[in-house]
Amino acid sequence: MNVPKRILAAARLLLGKTQAEVARDSGLSTKTVVFVEKGTASLESVVKLTEHYQENGIQFLEPADGKGWGIRTTFLLRSYHQERH
Repeated sequence: MNVPKRILAAARLLLGKTQAEVARDSGLSTKTVVFVEKGTASLESVVKLTEHYQENGIQFLEPADGKGWGIRTTFLLRSYHQERH
């Protein structure tokens, strides 16, 4: 799966992680995570980061029926209102 750079950056933010934390957890360097999010990394690095996010509860939704890329999580199950209480 060749996930766009902005979707990968959004996945990191959904996990609440910094680039350095994702690098540490995924086995990539911080520089590589930055390159992925800038769109200048190798496809191998993109695949490794994508797999890391999938292993941590991120589901990437490929374009379909005229709609673009999306993200779904397996860990954000409560609404804004429910999280406040």
